[in-house]
Amino acid sequence: MREFISGRLVSGGGVCEGCGRRLRAGEKVYSLAAEVEEMREYLYCQGCRPSEDELPEGVLSLEPALAVEEPGTDERTLGIEVKAGSLCTRCGHAFEVREWLFVGVVEGLHGGFIYCRECYLQEKLEDDEE
Repeated sequence: MREFISGRLVSGGGVCEGCGRRLRAGEKVYSLAAEVEEMREYLYCQGCRPSEDELPEGVLSLEPALAVEEPGTDERTLGIEVKAGSLCTRCGHAFEVREWLFVGVVEGLHGGFIYCRECYLQEKLEDDEE
């Protein structure tokens, strides 16, 4: 049996996956719930940085980052911050405060299929009959 979560549509609306009806912002919608494996962190030293053709599966690109004591506390720092003491994926080096490194950007979750109330009820009915 498939699991659904409900919520309110935000922004500019959307389209129901079942009937194709245009949905408005604020309308109650239903989406299939999915189990997601914990995202793995890919951190690399300057010397351990893989080439574009060596990126692990799921890594879209590499971005420079700075190791900091506590991410988000220094308003002057722009870009990606990584907590000092984090380890390089390849060699296990612990990054020190103010040390530059590379972070593998992984694909995140994007808005999935949404259903209006009527199509959600139809999907649930079909699941119950199976």
